[in-house]
Amino acid sequence: MSELIKLPVIDRISIVLRPAEGQTLEVIQQHVQLGAHVSIGRGLAVIAGASDRDVVTPAMEETEFCIDDHVRMRANARRYEWLRNVAFDTPRQDLVPRDRLGNMLVEQDLDGEIDRAMKAYPGERKDEPCAD
Repeated sequence: MSELIKLPVIDRISIVLRPAEGQTLEVIQQHVQLGAHVSIGRGLAVIAGASDRDVVTPAMEETEFCIDDHVRMRANARRYEWLRNVAFDTPRQDLVPRDRLGNMLVEQDLDGEIDRAMKAYPGERKDEPCAD
């Protein structure tokens, strides 16, 4: 039976508010205080940071942030870090990638081999887009 991967706990989400068409944010601005409770849907959270400046750059607006992608990337990063830094020092050394001569590829050696392979075989990712 496969082992379940524990996903990281998400302890903060950044939300950028714009006024609805024909409205302003002045009505809610007076309630934006650090530590104040906010409700979105059925969830309750606390304001941990706020800014009245535009903190979203045009480049950030071009791509939509997807929390599912973020969670998946973090889980993949944790797996890679374990493979890169820990696997060679466990009884499961059969999991460690090896070069053509059978030498274990760990840490910087593994990074370098992966970088070279990605340049040689870039391929296209075919991830499913986030569902709305």
